[in-house]
Amino acid sequence: MFKALAPGARLRSDSAVPPLAGMGRVTLSVRDHEVSARFYRFVLGFRPERREYRHGVLRTGFSHPCGVLIDLVQYPDNFKGRFDHRRCGLDRLTLAVDNLGQLEAWEDRFTRLDVEHEPVSHGEEGSTLVFRDPDGTALALFAPADPDTGED
Repeated sequence: MFKALAPGARLRSDSAVPPLAGMGRVTLSVRDHEVSARFYRFVLGFRPERREYRHGVLRTGFSHPCGVLIDLVQYPDNFKGRFDHRRCGLDRLTLAVDNLGQLEAWEDRFTRLDVEHEPVSHGEEGSTLVFRDPDGTALALFAPADPDTGED
């Protein structure tokens, strides 16, 4: 698989990479569709757009006013285990907020709603609030650092 990427393979650097326009949609597998749908709807403000049930698979597409699209999918043979970032695949899905004040408002909301979360961490690039959905999927909100205007 991916022989062109194997160690020692010669990669052509002269071939242009086609453009990407952004992220289209994130699809997350869930253990309990109804619990997860309530979380994404009432905690994070996503709106259900479509719901379908085919071949034992329940899928709901959600949109957020900021433009992010998320699908939640429950498979009939789901192993019912919590998310584990050590497995190959998604480690964490990070959404953006405009500033630290908004991030702190989210932290207050998560505390009031008893959403599992860590304290806001601060770094050179900005501040991050890590939290978990009902399946234990690691999610985060990120606020970029204020630009240095050099007016100190």
